[in-house]
Amino acid sequence: MTALNILTALFIMASVYGMTKERFQLLMAIVVLVVAPTAMGIIDGADGLIYSLAGAAAALLLTAPLSIFKLVSRTDVIISVALGGILGAVQYAIVFGVATAFLSVQRIFRVDGSIAAAGGMAALSPYGAGLLAFDEKSALVEIEAMKILRKDKKDFAEPIYFEDCVNGRTSAAGAGQANVFPWCAKLALATLAVLMIGTSM
Repeated sequence: MTALNILTALFIMASVYGMTKERFQLLMAIVVLVVAPTAMGIIDGADGLIYSLAGAAAALLLTAPLSIFKLVSRTDVIISVALGGILGAVQYAIVFGVATAFLSVQRIFRVDGSIAAAGGMAALSPYGAGLLAFDEKSALVEIEAMKILRKDKKDFAEPIYFEDCVNGRTSAAGAGQANVFPWCAKLALATLAVLMIGTSM
């Protein structure tokens, strides 16, 4: 069991390390999806195979809705399914709960990345336009500032994914808003915590 925990930790840490390489993540997750049920089946027979497949199915059922609402990417879902195949349904459910708690806190406090430098705090405030109106700048500067604020509000409202930033699919205004704590990192932290708690008990 210790060897399995080490392999699980290595897999999730490698997933985090490969966050900038989506193909590497996909390849690694697919390999784990094939190897995990096979290894479990060899070690524990039918019970091990069912354990692994149940974990993968639970991971898919729990994580897929997040992808539908664009909270995680499809690559994150595949990594989650691979992780579920290693951990089993119960342990993955605990990991998912911890990772979802991190995601909820991140969404509540909007800690998705740094706010664009131009008009950052004003873009968050509904009174930004009124503050600019009282400024002593020229009318042309105010017009340009209003354009920047409107663009920032639009960009800030849309979720920006880590792989989009890596692949250059973000706008210039949203380039500084990369997800600073992506789903893969949440899974890694939650998995390591669950493994450590399980080992100490």
